Amino acid sequence: MQKFYITTPIYYVNSKPHIGHIYTTIAADTIARYHRMLGEQVFFLTGTDEHGAKIEKMAEKIGKKPQEFVNEISAKFQFIWDELNISNNRFIRTTEKAHIQAVQNSLQYLYDKGDIYLSKYKGLYCRECEQFKNEKDLVNGKCPEHNIEPEKVEEECYMFKMSAYQDRLLKLIKNDKLKIRPKKYKNEVLSFYKNGLKDVAFSRKNVKWGIVLPWDKSQTTYVWADAFLNYLTGLGWDGDVKKIPEMWPAYVHLIGKDILRVHTSIWPAMLLALNLPLPRQIFVHGFFLVNGKKMSKSVGNVIDPEDLISAYGTEATRYLLISATHFGDDSDVNLEKFNKKYNADLANGLGNLVSRIITMASKVQNSELDMQFKDIKELNSIVKIDKILQDYKKRFQDLEIDIALDLVQKVVKKCDSYISKVKLWELASKDNKKFCKILYNLLEILYIIGWMCLPFMPEIAWKIWKQLGIDIDNELKKSLNNIKIDNLELNFKIKKGDILFPRLKAL
Repeated sequence: MQKFYITTPIYYVNSKPHIGHIYTTIAADTIARYHRMLGEQVFFLTGTDEHGAKIEKMAEKIGKKPQEFVNEISAKFQFIWDELNISNNRFIRTTEKAHIQAVQNSLQYLYDKGDIYLSKYKGLYCRECEQFKNEKDLVNGKCPEHNIEPEKVEEECYMFKMSAYQDRLLKLIKNDKLKIRPKKYKNEVLSFYKNGLKDVAFSRKNVKWGIVLPWDKSQTTYVWADAFLNYLTGLGWDGDVKKIPEMWPAYVHLIGKDILRVHTSIWPAMLLALNLPLPRQIFVHGFFLVNGKKMSKSVGNVIDPEDLISAYGTEATRYLLISATHFGDDSDVNLEKFNKKYNADLANGLGNLVSRIITMASKVQNSELDMQFKDIKELNSIVKIDKILQDYKKRFQDLEIDIALDLVQKVVKKCDSYISKVKLWELASKDNKKFCKILYNLLEILYIIGWMCLPFMPEIAWKIWKQLGIDIDNELKKSLNNIKIDNLELNFKIKKGDILFPRLKAL
């Protein structure tokens, strides 16, 4: 059985989940569900990053202990993943004892090997990014991500010999042995490498909220060195470099563009130093913008994920976010755009098509008519579904998930157009036999639409199948590779259900 391992970043628990977090996680969930549809052995990892100076300061500011603070925020992530029907196999927290021990074991290995050494670091540090910055990274002397001046830091710490792995990494990235997609981000990384990789601080002396170094208890692990190892510890890795987890390497790390450089320098350099395989691919997506501006609490343009779920429901929220932009690009969004798209694509589109077809079928079905339904000659006149399914699979393999989702709308529009063209509602009285044959073909297409919706909106797929009288548990045991037209059984029974997507009033 083919293995597929996908990860999101582990999210920093300085605040509750925002729209960027849920976008990455819904995208990862969609991809994981697709690979399960193929019958592959899938492992989907997400979680929370819970150490560092920023967490320590925030907890102190509100009068809580760091562990109490991170427990509360991590619980909010887990709650909203449940609300969004996220199918992760594991939710890892970096304050787990097993993770802490594995980090200490692996760093001890690197220290004994000579890849970590004691030195002094002098430079600029952005507390919000939890990253060290070069002067050239700044805009008007400020961190471009957080618009604050980084702190000048000079302290004794342990450094990681990242520079020793520059040439190997550069070659691996150029040759796509470590694939970075979309290509524009590969080019950005190659440009970044032209300046050379420098050794990086791997510990902090004055930060108490972190993993203590096993050989020097006066220092705690730099938060990124701690966090990256979750991709291995989430699989049960204990820090022993001789024991590679069964599901490693990751097929794809999904990340936002703000953490591209560290994921393509520090993390793969750590893996090379640990003599472990690199992930196969790092896929980078953009930001959500509101009227051209990045969402920010200070600007007051933040869209709360809970508001989306409350307004549109879980399934529509998943649809609206994935369809908002080409996967990998930035997207300008607002509630008005979401409302229009909901009504156009879901209420008046998919939902209306399902309702029209099921309503017609529920009025005419009986054993005699069901036998007449069994004729798929009309299918290619409606939509070339086999060709669309091939395109759908290719789009998923290329991680063009928004285009795969758009194919659902393509099928919906072709069905609506065909129904109008043949005036199907009139055929029921004029030519009942032809009416039944066309209707049967439309029901077969609804069955395929269910499969196409499954990774994006699983509950909607189940509702469509239920109305077709399909046993969902048995259906989910099938592989997409074996799905074909002419699936519906003779004498199947339509079970008309509730409206899938009620129309919304304009804002």
